[in-house]
Amino acid sequence: MGISEINHTHAMPPRIPIRYTFGNHMHWVDMEWLWGYSVLPGSVRDMLRFCEETGAKGCVNFDGVGYEKMASEAPESLADLRASVQAGIVEPVGCSYGQPYGLFQGGESNVRQRVYGVRAVLRLLGARPRVLWEEEFDFFPQLPQILASCGFEFGSLYFQWTWHTPEVPLEAPPAVWWEAPDGSRLLAATRNRWNLHQWPEDFALLLDDLASGDSVPADPLLIQQWLELMPSSDWMCRSELMIPMLRRLLADERFSVQMGTLGEHLDGIRKDVGDERIPVRRYGMEDVWHGMSLGKNGDRMRQVSAAVEQSILEAETLAALLSLFGRPYAQWDVYPVWEIEEAWRELLAAQHHDNDECEGLCGHVGMASYRRASELAAGVRGHQVRGMSRSAGRFPMESLLINTLGWGCARQPLGGRGRPLPKSLEVPAMGWVAFRMGADEPPRLRRRKTRNGYRFSTASFAVDLITPEDAGCLLDIGGALELGLGDIQCKVGGSICRTSITEEASPDRTSVFVRLGSPDWPNEDWASVTSYLTSSSDGLCQVWVNCHPLEGEPDPGMNAGWQLPFRPRFPVAHIYADYPYGTYEVKPSGIRRRKYPTGDWMTSEQWFEEIENPFTSLSFVDFVGEDGSGVLVIHDGTKQWFLDEGGRVRALLGMVDPWDEDLATASCEALYRIIPHGPITNSERHRQSMRFRADHSRWLSADYDRKSASLPASFSALQCSAGNVVPTAFYREDEGYSGRDLEEYVGRGMGYPFVLRLVEFDGIECEAEITLPGPIASAFKSNLLGEPLIALAAEPADPPPGNSPEAAALFEWQKVRVPVRPFEIVTLYLDLVPGRKQPRDLDAKRSVWATVHRAQP
Repeated sequence: MGISEINHTHAMPPRIPIRYTFGNHMHWVDMEWLWGYSVLPGSVRDMLRFCEETGAKGCVNFDGVGYEKMASEAPESLADLRASVQAGIVEPVGCSYGQPYGLFQGGESNVRQRVYGVRAVLRLLGARPRVLWEEEFDFFPQLPQILASCGFEFGSLYFQWTWHTPEVPLEAPPAVWWEAPDGSRLLAATRNRWNLHQWPEDFALLLDDLASGDSVPADPLLIQQWLELMPSSDWMCRSELMIPMLRRLLADERFSVQMGTLGEHLDGIRKDVGDERIPVRRYGMEDVWHGMSLGKNGDRMRQVSAAVEQSILEAETLAALLSLFGRPYAQWDVYPVWEIEEAWRELLAAQHHDNDECEGLCGHVGMASYRRASELAAGVRGHQVRGMSRSAGRFPMESLLINTLGWGCARQPLGGRGRPLPKSLEVPAMGWVAFRMGADEPPRLRRRKTRNGYRFSTASFAVDLITPEDAGCLLDIGGALELGLGDIQCKVGGSICRTSITEEASPDRTSVFVRLGSPDWPNEDWASVTSYLTSSSDGLCQVWVNCHPLEGEPDPGMNAGWQLPFRPRFPVAHIYADYPYGTYEVKPSGIRRRKYPTGDWMTSEQWFEEIENPFTSLSFVDFVGEDGSGVLVIHDGTKQWFLDEGGRVRALLGMVDPWDEDLATASCEALYRIIPHGPITNSERHRQSMRFRADHSRWLSADYDRKSASLPASFSALQCSAGNVVPTAFYREDEGYSGRDLEEYVGRGMGYPFVLRLVEFDGIECEAEITLPGPIASAFKSNLLGEPLIALAAEPADPPPGNSPEAAALFEWQKVRVPVRPFEIVTLYLDLVPGRKQPRDLDAKRSVWATVHRAQP
């Protein structure tokens, strides 16, 4: 059904055309948790009333998990919604599974958010999503590519202010081409002066503006309004309040109001204006502001999310690898599809924006989902490891050290007893290597006294702990970067706290205790900061910082929170940070605003603070000089940073968020790995970051008995010839479920297709040769849903490095050549014959069950 026009019966001068649409935003996460089962059914009912009484057409923006819950809890309401979608009255938009702030979640989490969400909408509403429009800030530069690869055509860059204060550039035209780094585009409605929030008062201001007639454009303007319809007296957005406002606009005889969904309006604008006349925008991170309270409660939600994502990625990769070796399987079937996908569903729901934004209200439920996701992934990992150890003797003298990353990594084994190995092991890509037990500890820190403190060193790095009497302590890492541990600041009563320092050390780490006190309490400690300087498994420098108030809390707001200075000791030419599946150069972003309540979050007055030159980092910040050398800082979840002069930055470790009321805390802990380096590429930065997360989750190992083992002592399943292309995920799907609502699905006929994700990070077009265990019966480059792009031919190949002779002989190794665009996120679907399900002839064992109940005692 197309755009409908509200006609007026009597003659009048030519009227000014206005396009109107709305987005009704609601979700199962948080809203049903707090208000009960009636939320989504009530929102559907109120939305359809709004449409019926005004003639409006618009968009429904529920979370994918919400549609699934409606199917079981309110099927009659879901049927009404489905009927309205089929009739063209409303259009599903956004359609992520858990409505995340995508900028703060991993690249693969963002992919699964869209894939699982599209699957849910196709299955339950019978419609193919084509429009991104989320009420909450859902932006990062690679997002248009991910969405286009799921079949999206359109989007909107208007995000409503609720608890957060997002900003994207204001635009004059109603739509632009929003372009990703790889060149993928969505036709996106813009943030402009015709955007409306969900309040009748905001609509009244728009009506006054239109009544003046001074600034109404000649071209059709597009009014986008966000609604959060819930017919409850305990809520402020209800159709009864919004219907009179829209009727006033319809009654104004100067305007011709066209009703349509956002997709219909954008399609109409494209046809009216023409593709070439629509401006192209490739927004950078310096152009936008998320408006969130990052650092709140020590960023614990984001730290846990990253750790659980890593655990699931490891579980699914290990299960896919072991399925290549046939029976006996580590679990009942060839691959634990449901367990892994249920872990993803729990993780994706926990990543919901309200668990981030409204942590004090519903974060405890989100944490329960994180725990369940983690437990499911741990269960799969445990099954696989036990399966690998199944043939081990009673006292195995060896272990398998497992690497689920897509490239070989040097690794010092941990956990055994005896003398340490003379050097670390090279663990091959997506595989394992056997080693004899006896490795014990990572390289120890050597400690010696210096004039101003102590020097700690290993073969890989040297750190000076400087503790002069007249200044706070700092860590000087290799003469390249200073961490101002004694300069960690927060504000109490508007005053910056000062510090005093004590230091202790042990053979493998040093502990620096920093006491903070307010100038108003000169003889009284107020808070403690503990920092551990350690070495990682391969001898790299790591710093763990814990900040804990001993009494009270810092002042509210980001500017008052715990801030850790990072001060490069060389001229910085560039600073790089990452976002999901991409990298950007940090640039000053100016003054941004963040708002908070003065008391009760729902009813109290709000206040603003100004944030100067903020920038975000998903997992790393790299300080780089003119010659390309620098210092890479990798972290476990410190998302908010501030840019100072001279290439210096501050990390926001923790802050008190008034939105969380009495559950807010500034206690925090953060882990950093600091790597001085020569010239490196973005792909290497991401490899180092992914390696850190694998190290942080502890690498997997399994017992191994060389005499009776069914697995080879050394194995690698993958080789990627292009250094600029990084493998990021390897898993399997169930063709019957994943492809059920798609006309074309390349996994059809494969049973349990293997899926391999690759990301090009350096902006270099190439052809990547991917070597895998074969024969490869079929291979496709596809979109993210598994719909075909091109078929790939398999050809003979040498085994990847790291395979033992017996492993090399087990498979018919083959490779496929994959064309890769700059910054492309590539998905391959593969039918690897060794991994095909091997059914058992259980009929031959019927006698075990069929008559045993008749056996005589």
